[in-house]
Amino acid sequence: MFSDLVHVPYADTMLVPLPTSLDPVAMASASDNWSLAYRLVAPHLQARPGARVLVIARGSIGLYVCDIARALGAADVLYVDPDPVHREIAAGYGARTAEPIRHGFELAVESTGRVDQLALALRCLVPEGFCESAGNHFRPGELPLLDMYLTGVTLRIARDNVRAHLPDALDLAGSGLVDPARVVSTVLDWEQLPEALPERHLKPVFVRDLTKE
Repeated sequence: MFSDLVHVPYADTMLVPLPTSLDPVAMASASDNWSLAYRLVAPHLQARPGARVLVIARGSIGLYVCDIARALGAADVLYVDPDPVHREIAAGYGARTAEPIRHGFELAVESTGRVDQLALALRCLVPEGFCESAGNHFRPGELPLLDMYLTGVTLRIARDNVRAHLPDALDLAGSGLVDPARVVSTVLDWEQLPEALPERHLKPVFVRDLTKE
């Protein structure tokens, strides 16, 4: 949001204070991408400790998933992304970067917005595996329904209600086990917003010093 005033329905319940121990710049996505990434992977690793995780992504959500999955004990994290800068960040989180194999992962997370990449994620699941899709798919495409049927996979594709997971996600952010600041690509002054926002950045954060106003 880039407004001076924002109306928040049910604010007493929906707003969650950022702990003072956390860097506001590093946690600029606390209420969106960070908490979503937590929800995409944490419940599955709690149910399947040591699961192998495939992440097919194009940006910050997938990178956060890599960090969280490693911190929560995934046996293997494989990150797939054509961008070498993104792959370098993922490798810094302990993820491998290579081509995925069929039937090699208990959990697949797709956040590309491309149906063909969602289909790839589904083909890489072991029997009874689970696929979480956080992509906004604006174009039609085909899914490997017969392969999904024979493998018995579960697909969840949806916008998420991150409010329920914010406290746990923030607890993890403050644990020292993760480093969300690595995903922040650029820190810019608020006044640069009109020129910088249309440019392509992985995770830009605009900072405004209200004490000077």
